[in-house]
Amino acid sequence: MTGQSLLDLMEVMDQDLQLQAGEDDVVNGLLALNAAQDIFEVIAAGHKGFFGGKTTTVTTTASTETTSYPTGFLRIDRLQFIDPTTSRPAYDLRDLEVEGGHVGHSVWPLNLVSAISTGAPVAYVTDGTNIYWDPLPSATHTVRVYGFQSADDISAAGTFAYPDAVAAALASYSTRILRSGKDDPADLELARELFDPMIQSLKKFNRSGASRPVYTQTHDC
Repeated sequence: MTGQSLLDLMEVMDQDLQLQAGEDDVVNGLLALNAAQDIFEVIAAGHKGFFGGKTTTVTTTASTETTSYPTGFLRIDRLQFIDPTTSRPAYDLRDLEVEGGHVGHSVWPLNLVSAISTGAPVAYVTDGTNIYWDPLPSATHTVRVYGFQSADDISAAGTFAYPDAVAAALASYSTRILRSGKDDPADLELARELFDPMIQSLKKFNRSGASRPVYTQTHDC
C-alpha cells in the first residue's frame, strides 16, 4: 500500500476532496496524513508489545555519563550490552526507572567508591532525551536498543509503513483533520476511538499460549 492508496481512501470518506496527482488538495492531504500518523504513533507507543521490533545501537563515551536518546524511538523495550569480541548481546541492562537513579545513594565513606566507579554499563535510566549510564562508562561501549521507532513521513509514491488494517482509521482521522478548520474538530478522544481497538487487535499476532517452564540452574540439597 502506498500513500496514494491512503489519499484514495480519504476521497471515499470525503468526496469533496481532490487528492489525485496534481489536484488541489494533495499537499494538505499529505500534511493531514502525517499529522494523523504522528498521533497514531504516540498512542501506539503506549502499547507495549506493539511494533517493538525496531533496533539500533548507541555508544557510550569514556567518563561521560550520558548518551543521546536514539533518534525517532518513541518507546524503549530493552537495552543489551554488545560484547566487542563477538558483536553479539552479552547481557540485558537493568532499567533503574528512577530519575537520577544511575548515581549511587550510599552514605559516606561508601559513596566515595561509588562516585568514582567506572566500567561497562550494567544499568540505565532515561528521560527521553538522554540515556544515563551506571556505572560511569570507562570506554566506548556499544549497546543495542530495542523499541518502537516512528516511521518516515508518508508520501504519495512511498510505501505505507504499517499494516493495511491501519489504513482506514488513519484515512478517517486525516479527513477529520482537514475538516477541523471548518466545522468538525479532530480531537484526541476520536483518535483513541479509531486507533485503540485496531492496535489491540494487531497486538494479538501470537496466540500460541504461555511458554513451558525452562530450568537453567541446579542446586544440591
